[in-house]
Amino acid sequence: MAAYRANRPGAGPGDLLAAVVTDWFYAVPSIRIAEARARQGTANTWTYRFDHPDPEENNRLGACHGAEVPYVFGTIGRDDVRPRLGAAPSQAVSDQAHKVWVDFITRGDPGWPAYDTSRRATGLISDHITVVDDPAAAERTCWDRIR
Repeated sequence: MAAYRANRPGAGPGDLLAAVVTDWFYAVPSIRIAEARARQGTANTWTYRFDHPDPEENNRLGACHGAEVPYVFGTIGRDDVRPRLGAAPSQAVSDQAHKVWVDFITRGDPGWPAYDTSRRATGLISDHITVVDDPAAAERTCWDRIR
């Protein structure tokens, strides 16, 4: 819990629990798959983290699981996605997320280095792409030999 608290100053118990549960169910299993594929060395694997919207913009949900889907498919203007995305979803974020997925589908490369277990390059998707090596490393390493 110390690693999670350090990365979220002022977070309440519910927010800390949500971060741990998110890693348990989503982040860590995805990382384990990327690690396994990188060790095999037979095909490249890329990882990303969708970092939009901020919790203040969408009913405190933040960049929750699946939030990127309307951005990727350009459906952010639909009324039925407003509860998940907020009142004013960013067209710039949608354009960027869509571009990344189209680039990956058409060129086989989203625009950042493939994942490997030394660098762990990850594309952080928002209104621009930021490549970060091993984001939230302190949290990721908490799960070593656990999950």
